[in-house]
Amino acid sequence: MQTVVLKFLGTPQFERDGVPMPLLRAKGVALLLYLAVLRDAQPREQVLDLLWPESLPQAARKNMRNTLWAIGEALGNDVLEQASGTLRLASNIRVDIHGLEDALLLLESGSVSALEVAAAAYRGPLAAGLVIHEAPDFELWLQTERERIQAVYLRLLERIMALDRAARAWQSMIVQAQRALSVEPLHEPIHLSLIEAYVRTHQRSQAIQQYTALTNILKRELDVEPLPETTARYQALLADISLPAVELPVRLPRRVKPTMPFIGRQAELALLNDEWTRAAQGEARVVAITGDLGMGKTQLWQTWVDTHTANTVVLTTHALETAQPVPFGPILALFRQPGPAQSVISPPSPLATIWLAELARLLPELGLVWPKLPAPLTLSPTEERARLLQALTEALRLLAASGVVLIVDDLHWADPSTLDWLMYLVDQLRDAPLLVIGTYRPQDASECLVATTIGWQRQGRLRHLPLAHLTADEAGKLLTALGPPDDLDLAATWVRQSGGNPYFLIELQRAASGDAPYDLAALVQARIQATVPAQAMQVLQAAAILGDGATFSVLQATSGRSEEETLDALDALYAGAVLVAEDSTYHFMHPLVATIVRTGLSPVRRAFLHRRAAEALQSSQAPYAEQVAGQLIEHYAAAGDVGHAAYAAEQAAWHALQLRAFVEAASYARWALEWQATPRRHFLLGEALLPSGSAGEAQVQLAAAVHGFEQVGDVIGATRACLSLAMIAIGASQPDVARSWLACPSVRQVEVLDVGLCAQALLSAASVERQSEAYDAAAVLIERAGQLAREHQFTGLDQQIAFERGNLLANRGNLQAAIGAFTEALYLGEASINPVYAAMARNNLAYHTLLIGDVAQAQRYIDSAVELTERYALGFLWQYVSSTTGEIALARGELDSADAAFERAFAAAEMWNNRVHMANVRVNQALVAQARNNWSRAREFLEDARTVFGDAIDPIVRDKIGQVSTELDQHV
Repeated sequence: MQTVVLKFLGTPQFERDGVPMPLLRAKGVALLLYLAVLRDAQPREQVLDLLWPESLPQAARKNMRNTLWAIGEALGNDVLEQASGTLRLASNIRVDIHGLEDALLLLESGSVSALEVAAAAYRGPLAAGLVIHEAPDFELWLQTERERIQAVYLRLLERIMALDRAARAWQSMIVQAQRALSVEPLHEPIHLSLIEAYVRTHQRSQAIQQYTALTNILKRELDVEPLPETTARYQALLADISLPAVELPVRLPRRVKPTMPFIGRQAELALLNDEWTRAAQGEARVVAITGDLGMGKTQLWQTWVDTHTANTVVLTTHALETAQPVPFGPILALFRQPGPAQSVISPPSPLATIWLAELARLLPELGLVWPKLPAPLTLSPTEERARLLQALTEALRLLAASGVVLIVDDLHWADPSTLDWLMYLVDQLRDAPLLVIGTYRPQDASECLVATTIGWQRQGRLRHLPLAHLTADEAGKLLTALGPPDDLDLAATWVRQSGGNPYFLIELQRAASGDAPYDLAALVQARIQATVPAQAMQVLQAAAILGDGATFSVLQATSGRSEEETLDALDALYAGAVLVAEDSTYHFMHPLVATIVRTGLSPVRRAFLHRRAAEALQSSQAPYAEQVAGQLIEHYAAAGDVGHAAYAAEQAAWHALQLRAFVEAASYARWALEWQATPRRHFLLGEALLPSGSAGEAQVQLAAAVHGFEQVGDVIGATRACLSLAMIAIGASQPDVARSWLACPSVRQVEVLDVGLCAQALLSAASVERQSEAYDAAAVLIERAGQLAREHQFTGLDQQIAFERGNLLANRGNLQAAIGAFTEALYLGEASINPVYAAMARNNLAYHTLLIGDVAQAQRYIDSAVELTERYALGFLWQYVSSTTGEIALARGELDSADAAFERAFAAAEMWNNRVHMANVRVNQALVAQARNNWSRAREFLEDARTVFGDAIDPIVRDKIGQVSTELDQHV
């Protein structure tokens, strides 16, 4: 006999005599899994209902036959036993789940080795990767079983760990705990077991890291701290103190939730209750619960009925969507379904036979239970209708004696006869304890329904109860009630897509992929077809392509309709609650509708509309403004026009760069470069990356730009890139590297081509000479640059000249003059709205103000420098502003703050490979250690500073290293 093995722990795998067999389709795997887990024979009908609930009976049976045939072909006809309308696995089939479950019998008496063998079968979650579409009950069953099997696995591991602890087998305990945490990382007691094992094996640092990991994951996932018992035991373990054993609770997120949780709506429930209180006092009332598809109208009244109507007669019915409304359709349903309404017309009935006879016109079956009813009178249609309305009212009058709630769902589909009777009923029983609750969608309301509600409102009996969309907070609570989402970004997408519609949100969460499930998409498409006029479809499609925030002009241009046609279409979409207007722009009531409409377009039409949208945005007043540029680029890309998309991205990058929006500029430049690489786009990306601190990548991009510009003979472009590369080297205190970039042929040629670039080159050369301690040469170069700027009125260079002059004066030891120059640079930087030089000037003012002893003013300068650095994401400045922050904290005696600031400064300087500043920071850390009287640590920092500094040229840092070295030597 051949041996068949079915493995469902982890990704399903099937074997026959050790040979892997091809995996079946999902429904086949699901069928085998269901039989394997339950073990006993299962009715075929039950399996049909579970796996093919959406199919018609004949189709479902055909699908099952095909699935059973496929199982036989793949695994053999002896795998399943089929008899008496049942299915079960053959007794000789081996299933890995059974071994894991049967091991529970070994928990008390089993050996470690036997338990380990059983636990080893667990390769991952039950049937990992198995997804069955359109079978919600199976999905719920599978999720429950996955959690149950995982719990079995954890119990085995916990028992193994307990035996390991008793045997002091700490290494094995570490392995088992790590396995358990890989499955359930929130299991606090297992974290504690792992910490204990680390401590027992003298891995103290690992134990500390594990406790930190536990703290972080509890905070992130559950927003709680470790239990006090956990913390106490952890501290006791580190201190090697024995504590009595305490059983810790396992705090895991709840996974199994009600499928339709009731969130919010407390004010609405209170309003319903108020209306019922008024009705119960003898005043017929009507409540109209309104809202779009899926807003929870039915769930609201059901929840209210369950919690507020004890000992009250509640009658429920609904209208049906039919091609031709059935006269009195909801009333027929009301009296034909078991309940109080049917009982009042069933023998023995207190209703007068005259009214029963009239009701028999509507309900002919009454003649079967009341064979002696008198024949109804021959009347005119008008009289006949009036008597029928009265008969129906008299039936409800009997029920209303002690109070009755009549609920009619989906009134927008109700026929005029039903609405006439409801109006008649409320009027006739106006002094009775009667509450009528109707639900409907306003955009689908018939003229007759609107007239009916107006009539009730005129009588003062109607209370409107419109259901608002869930707030973001309520939507989050609903998702949590459904089961805490693993992917918070995906959950945020669900909330945004749903627009606060509970039904949409629930369906998106069930689909889990982020895409609208088929049933929901089909429902939305049907609603669109039913509510959106044909002449408005092109505008709707254009709106879906454009997304939220489209203006009228862009919508019109994208749809290709005339102004009047566009206005008419927007009116129809507004009336149908598809779009809403806000601040002259249009938004989807539910963004999911836009996604479904967009997805339903053919690829050709989608590309066509994207091109039209791009062209419309391109002709708008500000096509490269931040709120428009991204859309413009995406539309060109979606239209398949890479050339225009790249050009638009390039222009957006330049625009963002001018606005000092460096992060956005880098993003746009990357898009442009990915689509079509040019020297100009390499340069753009390099320029955008520079302020953010991505020095390495910026150098790569700028070097590519230099090469590309030189290849095409663009001297100006090559010079700009060379100057930027030189500035990177200057910022990293690498004057020799900067000098090599300034010696490029393009830089030497630029003097006769662009005087402004020539002046910038002179300033860069001045920085190089200053860093090389050639102060006189630096002063001459600064003066030449200033002369060019004055002669040609280059006002943009004034701040750079003032800043470089301040650096030179500071290097020469003239602090007051340097502060004056930096103050001038600050004023010029703010006047030209240049946050880079404004932040740099503030930092240097803070540093040099500190040197002259004005700590308070230094603090004010550095606070504003930090604020600018954060606001504009000037990452390259962190090495300096953090260092200055640390030096001010050190001067204040705030040693912890100084330590933290210097660590940030060192990490930032390391990113830029700025050896001089890294050495400077290490010297400052030596001073902090010295202030703490930690002389050995201070010497370590100083030695690190010497090593990092090496043969670099910087007199200030060099002298600082020497000074601190002398102080430490004197202490010895």
